[in-house]
Amino acid sequence: MTISILYVDDDTDYHIIVSKFFKREADLSVTFCSTAHAALDLLEHELFDVIVSDYLMPVMDGISLLKEVRKRYGRLPFILFTGRGREEVVIQAINNGVDYYLQKGGDFLGQFTDLIHKIRSLYEKNAIENLARENERRFRKTLDRIHMVAFHLDENGIVQYCNDYLLSLTGWTRDEFLHKDFFEMAVPPDLREMKKRLYKEAVSKESISQHEEMKILLRSGEIRDLDIINTDMRDEKGRFLGYMCIGEDVTEKKRVRNEALSWKQRYEKLTARTGQIAYEYDIDNDILLMDESAGHVIGYAPEELRNGKELWMNIIHPDDYQNVFDTFSRAVSESEEFDISYRIKHKNGRYIWIQIQGFFDPAPDTRSKIIGIISDITREKEAEIALLKSEEKFKLYLEKAPYLVVIFDRYGRISYTNPAGEQLTGYSSAEITQMSVFDLILPEEVPETRIVFETLFERGYVHKNVTLIGKNKNIVYVEADAILLEGGEVLGFCLDITENVVNEKKISEISRKLRLLQSITRHDVMNVVTSIRGYMLLLNDFEDPAERERIFDTIIGFLKRIENLVNFSREYEQIGVHSPTWQNVAHLIEHIHTSNIPVRCAIPQDLALYADPMLDHVFANLYHNSVNHGGDVTEISCYMGIDEQGIRIIWEDNGVGIPSEEKDRIFILGYGKNSGFGLYFISEVLAMTGISITETGEYGKGARFEISVPRAMYRFESEQ
Repeated sequence: MTISILYVDDDTDYHIIVSKFFKREADLSVTFCSTAHAALDLLEHELFDVIVSDYLMPVMDGISLLKEVRKRYGRLPFILFTGRGREEVVIQAINNGVDYYLQKGGDFLGQFTDLIHKIRSLYEKNAIENLARENERRFRKTLDRIHMVAFHLDENGIVQYCNDYLLSLTGWTRDEFLHKDFFEMAVPPDLREMKKRLYKEAVSKESISQHEEMKILLRSGEIRDLDIINTDMRDEKGRFLGYMCIGEDVTEKKRVRNEALSWKQRYEKLTARTGQIAYEYDIDNDILLMDESAGHVIGYAPEELRNGKELWMNIIHPDDYQNVFDTFSRAVSESEEFDISYRIKHKNGRYIWIQIQGFFDPAPDTRSKIIGIISDITREKEAEIALLKSEEKFKLYLEKAPYLVVIFDRYGRISYTNPAGEQLTGYSSAEITQMSVFDLILPEEVPETRIVFETLFERGYVHKNVTLIGKNKNIVYVEADAILLEGGEVLGFCLDITENVVNEKKISEISRKLRLLQSITRHDVMNVVTSIRGYMLLLNDFEDPAERERIFDTIIGFLKRIENLVNFSREYEQIGVHSPTWQNVAHLIEHIHTSNIPVRCAIPQDLALYADPMLDHVFANLYHNSVNHGGDVTEISCYMGIDEQGIRIIWEDNGVGIPSEEKDRIFILGYGKNSGFGLYFISEVLAMTGISITETGEYGKGARFEISVPRAMYRFESEQ
């Protein structure tokens, strides 16, 4: 460390003397000037640690130089070293801030030794003061930057310093706040006198509370909460200068803390009433802490189970012990959340159900603590067990129910069926649960059923009679009820009413037949009888044998017509008497009693129709219709076609065909040549199972009958 010295003296001889003395000191470096003006010029370009100046110099003396240095460079150390020892010079030097005053003359060695000592001590003092000033500058700069309030009060409570954050918080400007009475400016009126009194007591004792919470009044009138640290301020001599107060605005923290406390109190009340306990378990120290609601929920006071896991494990139901132990051990080893329900023994001796939810405290230094909730779920569990037993009974009821039961979703996808469903449809339960309810319904009824199905989700319940198709294409008529369950699933019940429907159809058909047969008996037969009587009366009026022969032939024709009516009645009354059956079409055609015109049959050998047992009469009548009424028929063929509704069986010949105006009338009872019963009979037999027949041939190119068979009414036996 080198101390740089600026020596100012107009006596150049003294320059030589000073130089010789200072050269002996390794830590001293000296620069000489002969005038004060030269010294000021040099100070503008170089830095010096100490100035040593003579007093009496031309133009500008040492005192004038001192004044100028203090004006320009503040506390730069200054020693006045002069031969003038007048008292007024000394007083003037001291008044203008000289650091030391030394008089020349006398013992040179002692004089320069004293000068060098004062230079060093002055340098060290100035370095300490500069460091202190720099530290104070940095400290205040730091205070101005932090988001904390900082202010200095003197012994009278006057603000000597305040940082920017305090001003921004209070809303005051620096000029408005600085050097003002802090208590008048910033303390709420109701606390002002008390705070002044306490501050005066602290000043008189030179001791104040190091930490306090205080309220500060803002310019707007709002009151905020501050958390303050107080430090007494003293000068270098230890004299008391007041207090430095530093702290933070804790208004929001305090509000949050109060809210948290309020929530805690409300939560404890809530848990006590809802059967819940908040707990914390310290794994390392085996300490279990619970809130006060433990006594209401499990009967034990929190301190009774405080000493950890072993006490708690002792009250677990024996059947649940191992599961609880394994779950807890796994959760601890893997630091994972858990949620488990089990039984514990209440202090009153009965077992209750509880649910424990736990997770590890996320704070890094608290990973050995589990916090969570214990809930009394006894009522819910007992209700669940009762419901389970009820569901088991209900399931047993469904399994034993004699009618089809299905459960399906809003899209119709089946998730359950009972054994009766398997028996009724022919499908296994595994097959049914891969199907939609619409797969089981007769295709012709699906559109209407879908419409009804949509209303189910509005009304919650629907009832409809539906026709089902079994695995073997068998028809099942059911009375269906569907109920919308919670969760969106649908419970369906299907009662087999096939026998009732068939009987109703039979009764209806019998009634219709009776009416028709009565009509034939009463009307057609009586008409023919009347005609015969008329011709019998006319027979006596004719003597010509040829004429009498013609009348006899007419009467025989009438008798033949009566015979046909009787035969038709006999056959017609057999339609619908017996239940429909599956019948092989190719086999029926092969067994028609043909004349000399064979039938070219291209029907698949395994095609079967579900039809009235008199289906063989259909193909027999079609054959005789072609032979007897087709004209010069030489070819008859039968084959199968496929359309969107099912299949078509086509019967055609190469005869004359049927005129367009007669196509819609040929299936009416009594229309056509001879009896007019054949085609009507065919349509009636087919209609018993929903099969229809139309004539689509082109007149002059032969007759063409199309038998339309719905999907449910045919099958290929090789696929069964």
